[in-house]
Amino acid sequence: MLTNHERTYIDDCYMNWRPGKVHYWESLPVATPDNPISLTLAEESKQKPALVLIHGYAASVEHWRHTFNGLKGRYRIYGLDLLGFGQSDKPDGSTVRYTAKFWARQVRDFLKSKNEERAVICGHSLGGMVALEFYRQYPDMVEGLVLIDSSGLPDQGRAEVQSQNGGKDTGGFSLGELTYNLIKAPLVGETLAALLASKWVAKRSLEQAYYNPTKVTPTLVEQFLTPLRSPGAKNSYLAVTRNFAEYQLPIQPGDIKAKTLIIWGQFDKSMPPAVMLPRWRKLIPEAKVYVVEKAGHCPHDERPDLVNPQIMHFMESFANLTSSRLA
Repeated sequence: MLTNHERTYIDDCYMNWRPGKVHYWESLPVATPDNPISLTLAEESKQKPALVLIHGYAASVEHWRHTFNGLKGRYRIYGLDLLGFGQSDKPDGSTVRYTAKFWARQVRDFLKSKNEERAVICGHSLGGMVALEFYRQYPDMVEGLVLIDSSGLPDQGRAEVQSQNGGKDTGGFSLGELTYNLIKAPLVGETLAALLASKWVAKRSLEQAYYNPTKVTPTLVEQFLTPLRSPGAKNSYLAVTRNFAEYQLPIQPGDIKAKTLIIWGQFDKSMPPAVMLPRWRKLIPEAKVYVVEKAGHCPHDERPDLVNPQIMHFMESFANLTSSRLA
């Protein structure tokens, strides 16, 4: 939910999409006559690409509030709730197949509705996988990619097992794999999915995702819990989880030619940089990599003081390129 202050620079909106209603936040530069700086920034924003923010698993657009606050007034910023999450509709797996291509189409149709021909796509965790798939399907619509603690590796499952084994590739069976197989099982999966809506489980999960425990506030916990308790959430989240294997993208070195910024939390426990970054560097050797000090799996929310300047610098690198394209 937006605060009164956030409502001064963010519009809370919905888009009618055939599979279901899509919730999103929109922040556009506004020129006010009594503020010369706003006039300059609004004019300059026309020569820059839009920025699209895509949240991770079980999260929502609200997880980007510090990004909106830090970059407001400079760019056309859109934050989407993927269908199945946040305040977007949550059809169950019998009516919608939650695949990477499905969410990529959601991003495509959203950008078309805004008359945005190209954009920088910024995704966190699962959202990074969606950003990569969007590039794979619609490369002409991508100006650049920002991948924050991103999933989507072709061997994502194996990499996560290695992470749980202290960085060693043992080839063994992990607790994560056991949980995944249990979730796939009828009735057992439904029971485990219901537990996600527990305040204790949500708090413990967030504490594992953040380096600084003081960042896991009651407000943050409720931010994650509220969508989980909404109608259809249990079935949509379960359908997404059961599709895990489809979120491992068949990317080969050199496939991703878009300018890319990879941001990673120094103390990401679920996807440690020591395990994940060598894989991403091999796949996207030209990418710039920035490791965020004293941050876990959600550095954009935990350390916006470090992450926002990196995104801003990346966005500014497209100003002249976009301007020449429009000339």
